[in-house]
Amino acid sequence: MYCTRAELTDHVLEEYLTAADNKKAETVATAISNIEAEMTEALNCGGYTITPDSIPATVKKVCAVIAAYNSVSAITSLIKTSANSENVWLPLQRKFERAEKTLDQIREGKVRLAAPEADSAQPNDTVVVVTPPSKFGDCWSKF
Repeated sequence: MYCTRAELTDHVLEEYLTAADNKKAETVATAISNIEAEMTEALNCGGYTITPDSIPATVKKVCAVIAAYNSVSAITSLIKTSANSENVWLPLQRKFERAEKTLDQIREGKVRLAAPEADSAQPNDTVVVVTPPSKFGDCWSKF
């Protein structure tokens, strides 16, 4: 509901997800299911009302990052260490840490979740700028 396997590939390669499923069947599906249950609980605690057709991008991203992290952590212990700056998992670790903080803020009702916009701005939209009349007249035209 909140994220799909395809959205996890924004954060990890599909090969890692396949390796996780090969090591233990349904690892990725279980990770997605677990974070969706946790997110539902957090949304309820925070007092949010989300419909399936209006899931905010923040919710989707938090779920995808946490599910990707949990899936990959099933196949490698390197994802939990940050002692070496050459660790290829550092970007995912940082995303995971931010996602966990955001999930906690959602649980506490501290995050403003905006519904996705149905109508985005079109190229033909116009903007009108109205300014007050000049207080100094045309004195600057000499310069």
